[in-house]
Amino acid sequence: MISNKIFLYNLVLLARLNKPIGIFLLLWPSLTALWLASNDTPDFKIIIIFILGTILMRSAGCVANDIADQKFDKHVLRTNNRPLVLKSISNQTAFKFLVLLLALSFFLVLQLNFYTFCLSFFALLFALLYPFTKRFFVIPQFFLGITFSFGILMAFTATQNMIPMEGWMLFFANLFWVLGYDSHYALVDFEDDKNIPINSSAKTFGRLTPFFISICFIIMYLIYLYLGIKSQYSYVFYLFIFVSLLITSYGIFLGYKYSILGNFKAFKVHSYVGFFIFLAIFSQM
Repeated sequence: MISNKIFLYNLVLLARLNKPIGIFLLLWPSLTALWLASNDTPDFKIIIIFILGTILMRSAGCVANDIADQKFDKHVLRTNNRPLVLKSISNQTAFKFLVLLLALSFFLVLQLNFYTFCLSFFALLFALLYPFTKRFFVIPQFFLGITFSFGILMAFTATQNMIPMEGWMLFFANLFWVLGYDSHYALVDFEDDKNIPINSSAKTFGRLTPFFISICFIIMYLIYLYLGIKSQYSYVFYLFIFVSLLITSYGIFLGYKYSILGNFKAFKVHSYVGFFIFLAIFSQM
């Protein structure tokens, strides 16, 4: 009985279900897109599918990442106690768990229309390829941004059976958001990453990383500003966007001196950024 509990606990650790911030960073943009695409409260069934799908695919992404990166993870302070590094879970078990998570996700996407079903295969491809982009692409956060933004496109196809300009605007705003907040995360591992053959935006830009982060967030907020003007949103939209901007700015301040703790805190505040952006769109529906 105890061994079963330990086994399940290690699966929870492997899927990072004990660290739900990644779920929220995926979920808020998808819910934002669902409400914008529906121009009202979305169908309850679709909301549930996207919530469960977000949890399952984020978990699957973590498992796939740990399978691919376990030889590197043991050299990084933040990741050297992960289950595959400690051998508390075998690679075979991790792979079976990954297949189970993907099978459950596949069942969910079968409940949606054909366009969304086809798009889900591209989302899966990027999710599985992302860990390997660190080996050859100097800014792997770009691929992560695309991966984390597929939920937005799928929200529009599931609701409208198309991707209008507003959908692409949300997609690119989210892409730059991920580039920014995951560069905070990259700064957390910067010293350890120097000694292993993987890339990150922090290794690529070095001392200019805070400037790169700021530029990404500026582009993101300019897109939201344009969306608000184009759609003639009320002042409430801009109020919530302004609150999210204040939180983003606070994060930049926390991470500006390259401290590990400061950049980790800066990364974590972005779950609130996503929440207030959701409220900005929600308030106009």
